Amino acid sequence: MKKNYVTLFLMIFATVIVAQRNDFNNNGGNQEWSNASNWSLNAAPLATDIVGFPTLITSIVNADFTINKIQTTFATAGSTPGGTVNISGEGILTIDVNANPGTGIENASNNDAILNFSGKVTINNSIASGFKNTLMNHTNGNSNVIQFSDGSLLTINTPLEARSNSGGTYTFNGALAGAGALRFSANTNITFGSTSDHSGRTGDFVWVGANSVVTVNTADNGVFVPSGQKIQSNADNCSIIINGANVYKGNIGVDGTRTLTFNANKNQNSMGEIQFTGSGNGTLNLDIDNSVTELYFADNSGLDWQTGTLNITGFKEGLVKFGTDNSGLTAAQLLQITADGTASGQTLALEADGTLVLASSLSIEDYDYQSKGRLTFPSIITNENLQIKVPITSYKIFNTLGQQVQSFENEKEFQEISTSNLKAGIYIINIEGKVSERFIKQ
Repeated sequence: MKKNYVTLFLMIFATVIVAQRNDFNNNGGNQEWSNASNWSLNAAPLATDIVGFPTLITSIVNADFTINKIQTTFATAGSTPGGTVNISGEGILTIDVNANPGTGIENASNNDAILNFSGKVTINNSIASGFKNTLMNHTNGNSNVIQFSDGSLLTINTPLEARSNSGGTYTFNGALAGAGALRFSANTNITFGSTSDHSGRTGDFVWVGANSVVTVNTADNGVFVPSGQKIQSNADNCSIIINGANVYKGNIGVDGTRTLTFNANKNQNSMGEIQFTGSGNGTLNLDIDNSVTELYFADNSGLDWQTGTLNITGFKEGLVKFGTDNSGLTAAQLLQITADGTASGQTLALEADGTLVLASSLSIEDYDYQSKGRLTFPSIITNENLQIKVPITSYKIFNTLGQQVQSFENEKEFQEISTSNLKAGIYIINIEGKVSERFIKQ
């Protein structure tokens, strides 16, 4: 038993030694990380060290370093509230928390300090198993900032999660790379600046906490979300604001019953898919600014939107587009879209070029049978009504003997036909004297 106590003590003692803090003080005078005289422990930091910045200072990562954590302290910027701690240099600073999760970047100042990275930072959590999540935190000061400035490169190899805690903000003005997810926790406020560039990124952006806001100011025709990647909302009431034109080239995912608001303030001409994941009954609010003239998505007809809802605010005919023709959405998906303005309470359809319009704007002449298939559905009916994919004003139904059994003509267009009076059997419906299709009543 005594031996066990000794072993336990040694393990705890070793842990304390491993998690030592090494403060940068620039006593060596040249601001370089490799200079042992610039550190409180008189040695350059080790992979197990917590690097601290108790004062406002610029340091130069002049060689490649791996550390456990980097942080300001409670007193940082005490004499100059809102001041900046800057980590620069050409060397690669790798942060490896080796924990699941573990905090790798923390702005702990009580004086609204800015913790700024202007060089190369890599997130690589080497823990052997688990999700390998690395955290960025704000504590104490409610206006603290963690930022990656213009010219910086943040490579996220394993997930990196931004947390608000005391209310600080995050600013990304540099390049993002790597396949690890950038995650947004509850109540976080994240801004991507005009110089942000994600063209080399292969990871997703994921909301994991409610009420977080992402603002995208990426310069027009830059890249915020590359093709093949996505933003994914796994939390409630989150939103993204797109202020740069043609910067969004990826997919949008909404999980479960979540609600995500996508604010489009400029044109986007090459967006990807809309995905309703998990239980699939979430809501995507697409809020379109009045100045926007094109919001173009990829063909979504091959996706199962389950019971999700796409709610469009700022709807105009011809503004939103799916694919390149009128097969970019299925009939079922069209029924899952609601819109405001002239489209309020109206059925929507796709024009021949894939743009979203009021179904009442179309006619049978606009219908592309080669790509869209049958005009009526379903082809086998039990008790439900027969649906028409475009508005019509008249029809006639015949039995297999050629006898007319039902007809209707009206000045007001309609897209639904009751079959409750029909007996079980095979029928032919003729629409406006132009199209004939067979259906079965069971």
